Amino acid sequence: MERVRAVMISTFRIPGDSKIDDATSSADIEGWDSLSHAMLIMGIEEEFKITLPFDRIYQLDDVGALVRLIHELDSGSPAAPSGDVA
Repeated sequence: MERVRAVMISTFRIPGDSKIDDATSSADIEGWDSLSHAMLIMGIEEEFKITLPFDRIYQLDDVGALVRLIHELDSGSPAAPSGDVA
């Protein structure tokens, strides 16, 4: 989660002490719109050296869903609990 959090802080230019957890969604972060969402996805792909499936990118409801997708792609297994993997 810390790596995802770091990418989000950089992408959205929010304070480092901002609350970001599994339940955080675009409604919780000022400026998280479709363009910044695309920038977030590019940042995540670069950080984790993965390619997020286009058909799933815009289905992500919150940070927890993003972390589970990263874990799924990184491990090659179905989405697992978020834990500290990302």
